[in-house]
Amino acid sequence: MGLHARPHLDTHNRKAGHSAIAGVAYRLGLRLYDKRTGEWHDYRRRALGEEVVRALTVAPAGAPSWASDPAELWARVEAAEKRRDAQVARDYRIPIPFGLTDQQAGDMAGEMARFICEELHTSVSMGLHRDAEVDALGQVKPNDKQGFHAHLYFPTRRLEEIEGEDGRSDWGLGAKLVMLSNKNSSGEFVERLNEKWAELANQYTASLGLTADFDHRSYERMGLPIVPQPTLGAAVTAMERKGFFTRRGDALRGDIMVPAKVYEVAQAIVLDVQKKRAQEDRARARPGSSAASVMQTDLEPIGDRGQSTTPDEARPCPSENTPSAMAIAPVAAPILVLPRDLSRPVPESLVARFLDVVPAPTEAERFTVFVQVLRLIRKIEGALVQLVELGRRLREHREDRRSGGLAKFQTDQQLDEMRARRATARKRLDTWSEQHPWKMRAATLTAGKDGRPEQWVKLKKDADLLDRHVQDLKQAGKMQRADLARLDHEGKALDEQISEHQRSVDAAMSEIQAADFGWAKMLVATTAPEERQWVEVVTPPVSSVIEAPAVDVMQAAERMEIAMRPPARRMRP
Repeated sequence: MGLHARPHLDTHNRKAGHSAIAGVAYRLGLRLYDKRTGEWHDYRRRALGEEVVRALTVAPAGAPSWASDPAELWARVEAAEKRRDAQVARDYRIPIPFGLTDQQAGDMAGEMARFICEELHTSVSMGLHRDAEVDALGQVKPNDKQGFHAHLYFPTRRLEEIEGEDGRSDWGLGAKLVMLSNKNSSGEFVERLNEKWAELANQYTASLGLTADFDHRSYERMGLPIVPQPTLGAAVTAMERKGFFTRRGDALRGDIMVPAKVYEVAQAIVLDVQKKRAQEDRARARPGSSAASVMQTDLEPIGDRGQSTTPDEARPCPSENTPSAMAIAPVAAPILVLPRDLSRPVPESLVARFLDVVPAPTEAERFTVFVQVLRLIRKIEGALVQLVELGRRLREHREDRRSGGLAKFQTDQQLDEMRARRATARKRLDTWSEQHPWKMRAATLTAGKDGRPEQWVKLKKDADLLDRHVQDLKQAGKMQRADLARLDHEGKALDEQISEHQRSVDAAMSEIQAADFGWAKMLVATTAPEERQWVEVVTPPVSSVIEAPAVDVMQAAERMEIAMRPPARRMRP
């Protein structure tokens, strides 16, 4: 199975500053005027045939001419949306297989546009773009890797006949495509789009004798152990292609281009550190020898050592009465060394940041407390990692819940409106039948028992169409209710997880404060902004903490030792 770029569906909304007029002008290489903002959007410099290879707009069968005129169509799309945060358009971006000509690539993109048009009963503007000659990092692509991609840009509303107050009907932008309004309910349709893309890609490549190995499924679903490459975003990509180096681009270059070299350098550093630590360990193991002397001795050739060393049997044995024999060797002060798991923390970790600003104490008792504090900080860091991620998920969840509730409210409103229109259409059908009994009988006599006058058929078609809209909205409302129930359940689970990790942080911070060496305020100062909100719950602001009074170090050590015990053993003796 080959590895190929994949389609992607984006939603454009006014809340993010999007304009449907600007969007279609860019994708089709047009100059269009946005009445809402009073701005001209001119992308004609993307010359047709160069950057924009083909541009067209397709509309459902029977639609009026304005539905396939991008200027008129998208002006109506903008006018139909009244909300400041309205979703105005969707952009389905598909990669075109390498090896296709301009004509073949345009035909494939056109087929995909018509598929969306028929599925959603709305207009679709298609712009086929030639890929840039350089990749996202500014590197020139090989000729066989320069192809096309297509933008399929379509409104967020159906195109349908809408009845006016005077009883006359005309085409317009009707009900919202509610199944695409919520990411939780749009998955099935996006899956169909991706499947159709893969089908067309395989069809066109096979017709040219190329390898037809396109699959719409994710790497995970295909069972491939591949980690997706991170993306840069449109703004960063544009800067990189113009020759400007960016932080995110440098990070991606490091992930792709130089991992082997980085590994070699890092490995050399690690080996050097390990060698020095081994020499220091040997120095501490030899009485009366300093680390410096042992390290110097370790660097000397073995042969030279043997020449300068007097054998033990050649040395005179000192008398028992000599001062040197009676002297007591001085007792060296204990060397305070952090445990191996704390002496080399991960760079930029919370423990590493804390050690950067708080040096290890030199007193033995206080050093013992310090080691226990470091272990608590590592425990806090593990909880903070979870809390930061859970906080991000909770914010997204609340936004999804708000959007889902709003979508459900809009669906209910549309359903009430559609039911009223269906009732009106059915009443109009019944009234016409009552007023024209002879036409009904004549149609039966001429065309059989199923015969109906032309006007009656048209009225019945209108009523049936409205009924289908009602059923679609009812189904959408049912799915939205299920989604909201699921979101409520997920929100409760997130709250419980956050509370559990917050209790862990609170307990650890309380123990660090109990040590009373001022380390709690220093820990807060070293936390990142996204972490600080979780530790400030039990710690006063850094500016308000005064210098702590002297405390009994042994009592502090005892409290810390109890804090580090398992919960079942934390009772004091």
